[in-house]
Amino acid sequence: MSDKQVQISLEQLQEVVSNAVTTALRNIEHLQVVDDESKSSAESVKVGQFDNEQYEEAINVMAANRGHGEEPKVGIFWYNATIGELFGVVTHKRTDYLKPNAGGGLITCSEMHEDVWKKEFRKQKFHGNGIGPFKGEYQYKPRGRVFYSPAEDQYIIAVGSWIEEHKEAIDLVMEEFDLPKDKTVVKIAMHWDIGQTWN
Repeated sequence: MSDKQVQISLEQLQEVVSNAVTTALRNIEHLQVVDDESKSSAESVKVGQFDNEQYEEAINVMAANRGHGEEPKVGIFWYNATIGELFGVVTHKRTDYLKPNAGGGLITCSEMHEDVWKKEFRKQKFHGNGIGPFKGEYQYKPRGRVFYSPAEDQYIIAVGSWIEEHKEAIDLVMEEFDLPKDKTVVKIAMHWDIGQTWN
């Protein structure tokens, strides 16, 4: 038996384990993997039927929303400068909000970058073998938020100073959020600078 030690990086080890698990799963028929955490949550949730009135109202609301997918939206995003894509995008139609819900009379989604990051990081860790854009801390990736100002009838793309080097991200945000060019402005604020948090 040889006394030689084999060195392997963590990334290589993860790939070996992932390949071994994939091969093993292919050889097992009728396998059902149960996540204990989700099982306990699911068991505590009641399952029932819509009554006829609720069902009809739900269908009518969904039918009324058909064809309105390109309405302008508010929300949050991150920008991956390496591949030139947005990720972690959360959007809500601006018309979902009847009145301002943010300071200065503005409208935006209630989701926070840090909370979305934690949730996506966990999903990526457990279901994506750790592969994906959610690495490190949320504030170290270019990010921003889209607001709507009813008083000015204007959409605001709020970003950090990172936008000066990545102006191509503006078009991506406008397309993703279906923002009208004639009613959209970009505003830089320290809160969305790389590395900036609530502290």
